[in-house]
Amino acid sequence: MEQLIKTIIDVDKKARKMTDESKKQLAESKIAIAQRVEELDKKYEESVEEIIALTTEDETRKVEERKAQIDTDYARANQSLDAYYEAHKEQWVKELVERTIAE
Repeated sequence: MEQLIKTIIDVDKKARKMTDESKKQLAESKIAIAQRVEELDKKYEESVEEIIALTTEDETRKVEERKAQIDTDYARANQSLDAYYEAHKEQWVKELVERTIAE
């Protein structure tokens, strides 16, 4: 009987030890998981920031290219209008004078 009680106590001690070790491993795992999540969050944030920087840079370049094209188109249109004006101004002045006198 005494041996049986001793065996039960030994089994209980082993079971408590295993339970304590399991709880310790669980706590360590939770810490490791939290650290890994933090690392992944940081990497994700860095990736997003890099993508935003690249996208912003690319969009800025596109806007600058489009603005340069618009400026070029505007300059051409302005030159064309100036040339048209120079080619027709004498005629227009003459017509305005004639219309004004005719009234």
